[in-house]
Amino acid sequence: MSTGIIINGGSQVTGDIHVSGSKNSGLALMAAALLATGTIMLDGMPPVSDVKNMSRILQCLGADVSRVDDALYITTNNKKFQSIPEGLSASLRASILVLGPLLGRFGRAKLSLPGGCTIGVRPIEEHIRGLEKLGARVTLNEQYIEAHASRLHGAVIHMQTPSVTGTMNLMMASCLARGVTQIHNAAREPEVVDLTSFLISMGAQIKGLGTAHLTIIGRHELLSPCRYQVMQDRIEAGTFLILGAIAGDSLTVHGCKAEHQAMLIKKLRAVGAIIEISVDAVTVHKAERPLAVDIRTGPYPAFPTDLQPQFMVLLSLAHGISRIAETVYERRFDQAFGLQAMGADIQIHEQTAIMSGVNKLSAASVSGSDLRSAASLVLAAIVAEGISVVQGTKYLDRGYHDLESKLAKIGITLHRSQEHVEVDKRETKLIVSAL
Repeated sequence: MSTGIIINGGSQVTGDIHVSGSKNSGLALMAAALLATGTIMLDGMPPVSDVKNMSRILQCLGADVSRVDDALYITTNNKKFQSIPEGLSASLRASILVLGPLLGRFGRAKLSLPGGCTIGVRPIEEHIRGLEKLGARVTLNEQYIEAHASRLHGAVIHMQTPSVTGTMNLMMASCLARGVTQIHNAAREPEVVDLTSFLISMGAQIKGLGTAHLTIIGRHELLSPCRYQVMQDRIEAGTFLILGAIAGDSLTVHGCKAEHQAMLIKKLRAVGAIIEISVDAVTVHKAERPLAVDIRTGPYPAFPTDLQPQFMVLLSLAHGISRIAETVYERRFDQAFGLQAMGADIQIHEQTAIMSGVNKLSAASVSGSDLRSAASLVLAAIVAEGISVVQGTKYLDRGYHDLESKLAKIGITLHRSQEHVEVDKRETKLIVSAL
């Protein structure tokens, strides 16, 4: 038994749901604030736990961080280099993003190897190789990464893989490097574009916005503070689009840019969902009997790995046999165990999952082991017959703001228990025992 979200499944979802600001983009913008002196205002920052942890990291580095409603204020002055306490950076994958800004501004950086969800090895070779090209001396051991440079200089960097955080780090470091830097095979994810736009708003000179080839002209002085609107969360939006394809009786996702969801929308239409696109919203009508399709994850604009666990729920109910090839992370099928407990027919063969569609899923007590697997089990519980308990809410809190309230508004009966919970499958009754 454990605490979790209790969901009474089997209902259709209908109405309007609004997407919050992007935590993946917002974390990079927060790190980039270290490149400026003064107060930066970031509008639309969701108060999820990852953002709170990054705020603590910035505060340890000497910045003042405060929140007013959905705006985050970050003030950095001419302070000396500060170290991050051991263990704080290890709790957050995005902590690696302070590496480039610290190195560019102070000429040194030291942090624990980044942590986050347990979905496999997250190599940082692209970060290290690129920073060394820029003139840094990088030391890496089992616990720490440390870098020094009296002054970074421009370079031509060819990335072997288009790492999102690698591209972000190298771009931020290059803003304060001497001369011109070219980054080839750069990541093109919308979050990278958002960071690029933010840096340009602060005075950075960057060419190649949205392309795989970036040119950064370094500055001698720090960047200037500005006010900036964080992009909306395309992974949260994609999660709701998949929910609409599973159980949507006309579900409209506001704050969803169709151009960011092109591959997902293509696959949802192939499954049989009806999609209607407007300027800043997408409406989904469920597929009455979803059809099997195959997907393969990869860098943008390919199918995003962060939506693969949620899409597996849809394919578990599709007519026929579907396959998912996961090419980004080697341990991203943990949600399959929870789905199997709910009646899904899923087989895992190394980096491929094979789903033989079933007619329905049944209620169960399941647990997510990372952010997206927990989200996928919430979707499964919504469509399953009976009352389910989804544990692992600490992972959901890392990336989904106000999830229960948003789902309640579109017809889902659920609540978060602060007590020990379990489900009696024989009578489909909720049993709650006090702590």
